[in-house]
Amino acid sequence: MFHKLLVAALFFSSIASAQTNAGDKLPVDPKVTVGKLPNGLTYYIRPNKMPEKKVELRLVVNTGSIMEDDSQQGLAHMAEHMAFNGTKNYKKNDIVSFLQSIGVGFGNDLNAYTSFDETVYILPIPTDKAGNLEKGFDILEDWAHNVTYLDQDIEEERAIILEESRLGKGAEDRMFKKILPELFANSKHGDRLPIGQDSIIKSFKPDEIRRYYKEWYRPELMAVIVVGDITPAKAQELVKKHFGSLTNPPGVRPRSYAEMPPYKNSSAIFATDKEATNYSASLNYSAFKNAEPTTVGAYRKDLVQGIFVSLMNQRLQELTQKENPPFIYGGVDFGSYARNYDAFSAFVSTGTGDVKKGLAALTEEVERVKKFGFTAAELDRAKKTRLNNIERAWNNRDKTESSAYVDEYVGNFLTQEPIPGIEKEYEYAKSLLPGITLDEVNNVTAVFKDEKNKFIYAMGPEPKAGDSLPSEADLVAVVDNGSKLELTAYEEKNIDADLLKTMPKAGKILSSTKDAV
Repeated sequence: MFHKLLVAALFFSSIASAQTNAGDKLPVDPKVTVGKLPNGLTYYIRPNKMPEKKVELRLVVNTGSIMEDDSQQGLAHMAEHMAFNGTKNYKKNDIVSFLQSIGVGFGNDLNAYTSFDETVYILPIPTDKAGNLEKGFDILEDWAHNVTYLDQDIEEERAIILEESRLGKGAEDRMFKKILPELFANSKHGDRLPIGQDSIIKSFKPDEIRRYYKEWYRPELMAVIVVGDITPAKAQELVKKHFGSLTNPPGVRPRSYAEMPPYKNSSAIFATDKEATNYSASLNYSAFKNAEPTTVGAYRKDLVQGIFVSLMNQRLQELTQKENPPFIYGGVDFGSYARNYDAFSAFVSTGTGDVKKGLAALTEEVERVKKFGFTAAELDRAKKTRLNNIERAWNNRDKTESSAYVDEYVGNFLTQEPIPGIEKEYEYAKSLLPGITLDEVNNVTAVFKDEKNKFIYAMGPEPKAGDSLPSEADLVAVVDNGSKLELTAYEEKNIDADLLKTMPKAGKILSSTKDAV
């Protein structure tokens, strides 16, 4: 999962110095200290004074809803919620109250999230007052192995989780709750949405959530990340003090990863919500096995894929600039739905317009690229843009905030995302980009171009009285018909039109004044 902050987004446009070989291992940025305690806990430490007097702490746990038993659906998410409800050293609400007292706001600063494959606790600590950092490590340690999960707290949290499930966080969340089981059809992910099953949340016995916490919150599955205004020696001392005594429980199951089988047939769903305001549609191909690059050669392959995505997005952007465009925004990506997998998907937003028209135009452009690829001029522009971007990031390397580095290290721990550092990235980009060929970029479609079965979803507001929306069969037909079109290759067009249809007449200066400086 490549992070989307500037430095990370530019990571696609990196790798390989003039002397490197395809099999060379990617280095680790020498400015970050990466280590492992005897109990298996990994730590990342980097001094950084952007901003000063602040340290970003993270507790990353390599587990999520995919590791729940059938009787625990939703408890990975609930276990994370309850870390804020009481620990061995901080009673109910004490954590939030203390952090708010030192200027750490709940939600904006202090936060956590649970997904299919990970749980991450986010804790920024101002260090302008003595003792703040020590308490921050106290809290992080308690989250790792001292959450109390008292019966009364569990009962109170049940009601909160059920209300969250009922209302959702908004129209988009409610619609995706309908879409995701279909997107993940035939895989365990479809039965392990992090929000869980209401029936289980209502009735699970308290020991179930304690069992989940004890089994999966163990040091060999954890990383502690410390980035900010701190010396490496002090950070390492605090990590060892607070996490060195954690132990792995005996007889626990190994961490496993779920498979993502290909779609068995083409299908679609149209999800609506009364609070939705815009229509959109997405075309999704089957997921395929993939891993983060660990060598120069693998990283080069990712760079080629990144260029493909940028070129495809540029084509779609051009369509939005036409008179009466078929959609107002379009994009593609190779997203990571599940650990160790990627999948090609394409997306359009049509505003209040015709979602079928937008989906048809999207499908046509995807098919055009599959059949004809891109042009040499397009590739040349993309290379220049990427090199300019990485150069800009390198020029601003001393202005990178701690939160950006933290995101990189979360990715490295969970998926082995490379972290060579911006200096190395710039060096690699200058030598690698010129060698990327048009055939290589066009061949990126090989991982999905022959896939016959797709999943299509559309979403938007409920239809008004008398109106109707496309059926699921209509959506499938739009995509199927798009693959049968007789298409022509893309042609670059010069814009000959004047910015103004009629040139204004020259005026006259009526008066002028000069002010003293």
